[in-house]
Amino acid sequence: MKKTMKLRKMTISVIMVLALMLTGCGKKNAAPSDTIQWFNNTYAVLTVLNQRDYRVYSGSDPNIAEKTIAKALLENTWDVTDRESADESLQWLLEEGHRIPLAEELAYLSEIGLSDISKDERTEALLNTFELDEQQAEQYTVWYSLYEQYGEDAAAAWDYSRAMWLLSYYYLADYYTLEESLDQSLALAETIQTTFDSWDSFMESYFTGYEYWSEESSGERRDIYENLKSSSDNPFSLDWNTTLEKTW
Repeated sequence: MKKTMKLRKMTISVIMVLALMLTGCGKKNAAPSDTIQWFNNTYAVLTVLNQRDYRVYSGSDPNIAEKTIAKALLENTWDVTDRESADESLQWLLEEGHRIPLAEELAYLSEIGLSDISKDERTEALLNTFELDEQQAEQYTVWYSLYEQYGEDAAAAWDYSRAMWLLSYYYLADYYTLEESLDQSLALAETIQTTFDSWDSFMESYFTGYEYWSEESSGERRDIYENLKSSSDNPFSLDWNTTLEKTW
């Protein structure tokens, strides 16, 4: 099965800078609150991968060094270099992202009758119908189950998580003000909260989108999520249905 409408893979490079001795840039970060932590949780796995602090909005306090790193990372992974390109990347995630092309593929599977096949026989049916290896067929089987539950939002968490991360980094890089980033994060968080019903369901959708985009296993990211949940300061102990409100 060929995939369409996919962007090039945006790998995260290790950004090495020599700005770590620079003084702070005078900006203040968001004051801790349940709402801010809820935002942080939506991209906590990526924050850990980037070796940042998932307890802090954007993963770190703003200063010249972090601004330099943020700008380099955004340019390297998203081609974001200014306010206009920042808006464009965010708009793409919110309006299309990877959830739409995946949903189109899964809708096609529905049209040809995959729903009529028992779940334990779907992988074999996919192997007999398409040029897929066993791992790919198993992935599509799992993805299709999410599609039956969420429709075109089956992989929405992958797009929404990255949008929440971008909003926080747009502030860090000085493309958005803190209030702009947080206001848009609040609006998106409310959409996320009504689309999914738990951190586990959100993350399963996130892993689906990652697998579709990367064509790789989500094992490392799943391990990070499970490790966070079992840690002494588990951020995901925060209730999914926390009342989200403007605290800034």
